[in-house]
Amino acid sequence: MSRWVLLGGAGFTGKKITEKLIKNKIPYNKIIIADKEKALNNIKLPIQLEKCDISNNILPKLKKSDIILHLAARQYQNKIPSFNQLDWFRKVNVIGTKFIINECIKKNVKGLIYFSSDMVYGLPQYTPLKSNHPRKPLGPYGQSKLEAEDLCTKARKKGLKTTILRPRLIMGAGRLGIMEKLFTAISKNRPIPLIGNGDNCYQMVSVDDCANAAIKVADKDFPEVALNLGSVPGPNIKTLLNTLIKKVDSKSRLIPLPSFFVKNALKFLDNIGLTVLYPEQYKIANKNYIVDISDTYSTLRWKPKYSDKDMIIDAYEFWKNNK
Repeated sequence: MSRWVLLGGAGFTGKKITEKLIKNKIPYNKIIIADKEKALNNIKLPIQLEKCDISNNILPKLKKSDIILHLAARQYQNKIPSFNQLDWFRKVNVIGTKFIINECIKKNVKGLIYFSSDMVYGLPQYTPLKSNHPRKPLGPYGQSKLEAEDLCTKARKKGLKTTILRPRLIMGAGRLGIMEKLFTAISKNRPIPLIGNGDNCYQMVSVDDCANAAIKVADKDFPEVALNLGSVPGPNIKTLLNTLIKKVDSKSRLIPLPSFFVKNALKFLDNIGLTVLYPEQYKIANKNYIVDISDTYSTLRWKPKYSDKDMIIDAYEFWKNNK
């Protein structure tokens, strides 16, 4: 039986995938979580844990039959420097990915699953965005993910079976990041500003559905394609947030604001180091942003089980009970 090696596996998505693998009867000794030492301290399962730092080429010893799941990345949840941000993201997201790919090719592993991001697309030229939509990232994170994807594509020519997954905003119980500010405001009955009128759809994807997709990639022998992960398109942002506010008995009200002025204000704050949202976040905030998942279904027979409404309510209730 193949081992599952989860690089960066101690995070939100890695933990969910580990749970799924255990439910699928993968033995504990066939699951390896490799991550920074501090992150590993949060793993209490009786599985193999290995210190890993992909940016410095510190990797677990791989075997030919291994299934490699690459989740390690610098993201906007991390503390980001004010200058040379692209180099900072590249250190892990590009250079680290190159080290992983080289080791996978050297050991002739079974296959690599790379978790990329929808941020490689940039502003949508049409919706829903198909996986062959032009890639024009709006910031350094998306650019670093694009470069890492290109490394994965080149690796296929060297015999490494590689599947690229591009999730929308990953949500579920335990997810915070950008949502923590929103949840805090709702819990304190504060007004919720919107960039634009909120009539646009944003789309998310459940961490549970992401885990199912990763497992299906291995079952399908690592299709050499890039695939979108997203929910079935649901209500617009205004309806979604009002549903959450009503569900949790908050007195918050949505305040639509002119997108032109808000985006320019956010740009100014970002330029002087008082970042509220990053360009890759606020530039698409009032856009219809829906990825096409038809190729994912036809390739993997994967369908999302969870709606945006279910995801955001679960995430809020978990946050409120555990904050």
